[in-house]
Order: sequence, then structure tokens, then C-alpha cells
Amino acid sequence: MRVLPMLEAGCIRLVGDKDPTRSSISVPALAAISAVESSSADERINILIVDDEPKNLTVLESILDDPAYHLVRAETADQALLALLADHFALLILDISMPGVTGFELAQMIKERKKTSQVPIIFLTAYYNDDRHVMEGYGAGAVDYLHKPVNPDILRSKVAVFAELHRMQRRLAATNHTLAAEVAERRQAQERLHALNVTLEERVAERTQAVRSSAALLQAVTDNAGVGLARFDCRQRYLFANPAYCRIFNLPQDISGEFASEVSGEAYREHVAPALHRSFEGERITGELSLPGYGEGAAPCHYSVVYAPEHEGNEIVSVVVAMFDITDRKRSEEHIRLLLAEINHRTKNTLTLVASIARHTSAHTRKDYFARFSDRIHALAASHDLLAKNEWRSIPVAALIRAQLAHFQDLMDKRIVLSGASLDLSVAGAQTLGMVLHELSTNAAKYGALANDTGWIEVVWRVDRDDELFLMSWTEHDAGRVSLPKEQGFGSMVVRTVAELSLGGKVTVEFAPSGLRWHLTCPIDRILKHYQDGGEGSRFGP
Repeated sequence: MRVLPMLEAGCIRLVGDKDPTRSSISVPALAAISAVESSSADERINILIVDDEPKNLTVLESILDDPAYHLVRAETADQALLALLADHFALLILDISMPGVTGFELAQMIKERKKTSQVPIIFLTAYYNDDRHVMEGYGAGAVDYLHKPVNPDILRSKVAVFAELHRMQRRLAATNHTLAAEVAERRQAQERLHALNVTLEERVAERTQAVRSSAALLQAVTDNAGVGLARFDCRQRYLFANPAYCRIFNLPQDISGEFASEVSGEAYREHVAPALHRSFEGERITGELSLPGYGEGAAPCHYSVVYAPEHEGNEIVSVVVAMFDITDRKRSEEHIRLLLAEINHRTKNTLTLVASIARHTSAHTRKDYFARFSDRIHALAASHDLLAKNEWRSIPVAALIRAQLAHFQDLMDKRIVLSGASLDLSVAGAQTLGMVLHELSTNAAKYGALANDTGWIEVVWRVDRDDELFLMSWTEHDAGRVSLPKEQGFGSMVVRTVAELSLGGKVTVEFAPSGLRWHLTCPIDRILKHYQDGGEGSRFGP
């Protein structure tokens, strides 16, 4: 029996599942697939909706009508597979009961293909409602299993979560592509620099040999060279040293005839002298040398060094030392390493935190799982956005609190009172404290001071300079009678255990007659980026 779309008890009922014995239905044109191919010009999210009943597809399109979405219809498994071949999709909404290939079978085919194996699938059904069918759906690779009639708000909320995840993955892929291109470009630059260094080394050696008999010509060339050049006899006396070499080792300009061991410092004795000894035995040496910079706060300098023996017949009469400044190249390499390590570290931290939220939130019923999970991800995202705006350096305490309590904007400075000094939170401190504030505000709205018309909240923070401690309290007033919860959920673990472990401090939670009292004490260096004495701030009463 077919049921037309209708509004029923706040839900939009889709056309019911069809008789599974039906062997064929009409096949519409595949115009949706060509629409998918042309959508790459904009940034809309592709969503594939599959149902053999066109009226069901029309209802789903009305529910998910959003300029940010590009909805592609498919009335058969073949049409769905063709659409998946033509484009990439952020989500697949799939009816289970279809003639020919069922939704379960289509999902298994999709998951077996490498290109589509990661596409999230939400099953819709009006008949397959028992636990065995639900488990079969999840076993086929579904991320959710919804029963008809579908609640429009729930479906839109679930789709929005997967759409945002897809956008994040797309942005991350673009960032990775840009970074890979930059790394490749830098590697090419390094290869060109290395080739230039090799060529320059050979040219220096050839030129030194050519001008040995002409001291004046050698002096003119070496005095104006950017490469540090020096020539030693077999007793390691300076035959000459150009200005660049003298600057490198902080030597007087005229040191010809001086024994290097007498006028040179520790860097010469530790690095140059052993290499000269080997070079006078006939070995041509190429290596790198790091020297401290001269002057207060000067950074170390890095050089590529060549020790080239000079022969007269079979006898080595001198050694020429050439030093090339590669400090910029070394700093560029170190910058790339730090950038890659930082991206890897932040990505793993974020993924670990999301996995922990998902794992602990899964203890709730299926009905409110995604609502709770989404709220916690949005709380994490609020802290993330603030950190991004501040270039991942720090977040002011007051700014973080206002961001996490943005949905109570009309109560700020009235029933939600902030009081504290101007302090900047570190990245790790902001992420942890942001989760704690989200859980405290959610609890207050459900059971505490914000669940009535008279309660109010006071948030106070300060530092103890003597003991190097950061202190923060959340105190609820006029909340009515507050009782100790019967069980400890993920929220309780966040406000107490996670805060203590992440910040290395102590948390106390008291269920006072007037309302919840939460207090944190932790070392300053575990939560603050730096301390700036900005006074005690402004205080506004209710």
C-alpha cells in the first residue's frame, strides 16, 4: 500500500516501503549525473539520495533544501552506482527496500569499491525495524539507521554533521597539497643550491691553482669573495686568509705567517686542525661546520667546508680551505621540519580528542547521541576558531568564556558574571578549558542556575604570583535545590578528571544548596601562554 507524503505529529512521512516482490519500475533519465559533473565550479556539498519511489526523493529534497547542498537523485541501484562513478559525495541517504538490489546489497557494493568505501551511509526504512535488521545495516557499513516517518530536524542535523566533516576533509586535503608543493619547491631549490655549491667548489679550486704564482692577483680575488678562503703550509701556518675567512673565525685581517694554533680559537682546534692533518696526508675533504655567532644573542652559522691539498709533483705543499655559508639553507630545512612536526602534532591531538568524545558519548541512547556529539564537537570548534584567529598562539580567558557561552548571549553580564585579570591561555589550556565550560554551561541550562528565571552564575579567575598558580571558579547562585547526580557521565569526567590530567592541577566540585560550585587550581605554565598584569578586570552584577 502506498502512503502519500503528509505532515504527521511534527514529522514528514515518506512514501512507505514497496512490495519487495515487484520486479521492475520506470527508470528516469540520468540528468542528475551530468549535474554532479558541473557542480565542481562551486563549493556545494554533493549528497546522493536513493529511493525507488520518486515522491520519497521529492520529500527528502524539500527537507534538505539548502544552497550549500547539491542533491543528486537516484531511483535504482544502477543509477546510484553511476552517480558515484561520476563524482565524489559527502553522504549517501539510502532506502533499504528497493526492487532488484536492496539497500543492504547496494551498500556492500559501495563499501567494496576503493573510491566509495569511505562515503558515509544513512539507511531509511519503514519496515526493517527490529534489532537484527539494525545490526545488518551497521554491518553493511552504515553510520546511521533512521525509521520512517523521518523527523526533518533530526535528519537535517545529521546531514549537517557529515557535510561539515566533508568540508574539513576537503580543506585539509587542499592544505596538504599546498604544503607538498611548497616542500617539493624547496627541495628543488636545495638541489639547485647543492649543484651550485659543487660547481663553486670546483671553480674555487681551479682558480686558486691558477693564481698561486701571483700573490697580488690572488689577494684581489680573495678580498672580494663571499666565500671564506685560507691557505696553510705543512706546519699549519697561514699563507693567506681572505677577509671573509677572518670574519668567520673573528681573526685579525693580516695573519699571514702566523701559526694557526696560536691565533685561532677553540673552533679551529676542534674542527679545522684535525681536517687539515688528514688533508696533508692526501685526502680531499668535504663537510659541514657549525660555529657560534659573535655578539650577544647572535644565532649559530653553518658552513660547507672544502679542504683541498695542493701538490708540487708528488709532494703536498699546502692546503686550501674554502668555506661556503649555508646558514639560510639550514634554517629553511629546520623551518620545514618544524612546520611538518607542528601540523602532525596538532592533527593527532585533534583527532585523539574527537575520538575520545565519540567513544564516551556513545554510552548515551541512540536517540540523543548525535545531538550530544555535535554539541561537544561545536564546543571544540569554537576554541579552534579562536585559536585560528589568533594564529594558534593564545586566547584571552574572557574571549574563550564568551565563545563557549555564545548561546547565552542575552544573559551575559546580567545573569552570567565574568571577573578576572587579562590573561592569555595556551593552545592546550584553551582546548581543555573550552570543553569544561561547555559541560558546565550545559549542566546549568538543564539542572542548574540557568534552568529557572532567577538563578545566575559567577565566573572568576586570577593568578597567585607567589605560588605560580592559576585559579578559576564557576559558582551558581539561586539554582534551587541541587542534588548529587546518581551516575557520572562524560561531562562529569571532563569537568573533573580531564581537567586535572590535562592541566596538572586540582578540581573540586561541590553541590551546594544554592547551586553547583566548581573550582580549578593548576600551575600557570600548564594553562597560560604568558602572564600580563592587566588588573582585576571589570565586574558586572546581575
